Amino acid sequence: MKNQFLAKGGKGGVGKPMTDFQFDSLLPEALQILSPYQWTPNLVIAHTWEFLKGEKVSSLLDLGSGVGKFCLILSQYAKNRFPICGMEDRNELVQIAESLKIKMNVGNVSFVSSNFLESFPYGHSHYYVFNPLYETIKGSHTIGDAKIKSAKLFLHNLQRLKEHLFFCPKGTKLITYHGFGGSVLPGYKVQTKVNLELGEWMVWEKE
Repeated sequence: MKNQFLAKGGKGGVGKPMTDFQFDSLLPEALQILSPYQWTPNLVIAHTWEFLKGEKVSSLLDLGSGVGKFCLILSQYAKNRFPICGMEDRNELVQIAESLKIKMNVGNVSFVSSNFLESFPYGHSHYYVFNPLYETIKGSHTIGDAKIKSAKLFLHNLQRLKEHLFFCPKGTKLITYHGFGGSVLPGYKVQTKVNLELGEWMVWEKE
């Protein structure tokens, strides 16, 4: 069954984008269980692509990309129109993302093993986040127990993220699904806000 899913990708991964079920089937079972809580649903990726089609995108980066689902399936929608990168500080998840990239035959996607709070990846026109600080404060549906969880650390990291985003150039867009961790983003205005079936989706623009 997995081979049938992969065979539809075609050269460069430009076939019909994978469904959530198809993508999950390629993951280890322990990560499949986390799918509803950790990996962006196809519905949200498709909605993001509909927005990006009308944008001038030089490159897009997913902050906290996990197993790479958002990047890989977005690339299937975008058909190599712009570079897509994922940044994730868990090296084991980056390795899974790289493996999936090969299996799905997807091009124009790259993954970096790094902590975006420690080394923020400036220089992209668009950024995407799916509640990237969730595991700092939540105790359920997390990816292992390696990360320290505390309200104090969450607020500290949220402030660091806001500071990094503040120094992005005018016109930078931040796309959020289930938020970025706060309700106010200094230096940004809300361009779009949509209550999708699965959660709130927003676009913030640097002023």
